[in-house]
Amino acid sequence: MQKNRVFADTNVILEAFRIDCWETISDHFYIETVEKCVEETLTGNPNNPRHISVNPAKLNAGLNARHRVQPTTLLSITRSYPICAALDDGEKHLLAWLYENKLSKFTVATADKAALRAVHQLGFLDSALSLEDLGRQAGVTRNKLNGLALQHKDEWLSQFKTKLRLESLH
Repeated sequence: MQKNRVFADTNVILEAFRIDCWETISDHFYIETVEKCVEETLTGNPNNPRHISVNPAKLNAGLNARHRVQPTTLLSITRSYPICAALDDGEKHLLAWLYENKLSKFTVATADKAALRAVHQLGFLDSALSLEDLGRQAGVTRNKLNGLALQHKDEWLSQFKTKLRLESLH
């Protein structure tokens, strides 16, 4: 059986590690990201009480691909879609890679409102899934999924996607 391709941003990777479902999800899906998201995931202030420590070996074992994004690609997406200029670097790199490669079937996992607005403008909104949905498909226990932060849950994503669609009608 071919695994579905999932492109995860930094926040999704960190949350998957926080609730201890990274291995389950990465066993079920073909997880990809960009170098900038890996860098962001492995850095941060360890003295910050919200810091999530990620084991580099576990992260790399769960990733099927790490993509490099060229500066010309970043320039291209921010020129074509100015909304992308304001994104955090990891999300900007991830969307730039997806934009450049024009994939036909993939899932993008992000829980950031600005990134989701950009995903919508790029025409990928139907490809956006919550970490909760990915976890459920992968067989993550309900107890772990209940521990997800609000922005990683199905209901939050569904409501935000509906808001984006309605805004685009005006």
